Amino acid sequence: MENCVFCKIINNILKTDKLYEDDNVIVILDIKPATIKGGHCLVIPKKHYKLISDVDDEILCKIVKVIKKMSKVLLKFGEGLNIMQNNERVSGQIIDHVHFHLIPRFSGDGVDTALEKYDYKDDEMEVVFNKIKNLLKEADS
Repeated sequence: MENCVFCKIINNILKTDKLYEDDNVIVILDIKPATIKGGHCLVIPKKHYKLISDVDDEILCKIVKVIKKMSKVLLKFGEGLNIMQNNERVSGQIIDHVHFHLIPRFSGDGVDTALEKYDYKDDEMEVVFNKIKNLLKEADS
């Protein structure tokens, strides 16, 4: 994709230092880290995919292995680690090239990852469960 910033990095059109690179995946530092102490990494497949649901299973397995490798390192760099991946604008995806955020965490870093909780009312949980279950059946057929 000619306008994709990650594709430009992968193809060395935009220069950046790569923490890790193999035939399928690169890892770079996010230029705008989530914490003041930095270390926020992006794990990016070299092939352009927009959403996680688009990624070939074989490539996804390779990405997860790199995430695990980087996690071991980043858990030594920080005190904890968040792993995030966004799909579509409504979820916070800004760049339309699937990528994973590995965010080292530090005590008192001020990053709020707590999700607001909602209590299902009456039969809402059953309705949602059935809808997702039916979509899953459709996906398997």
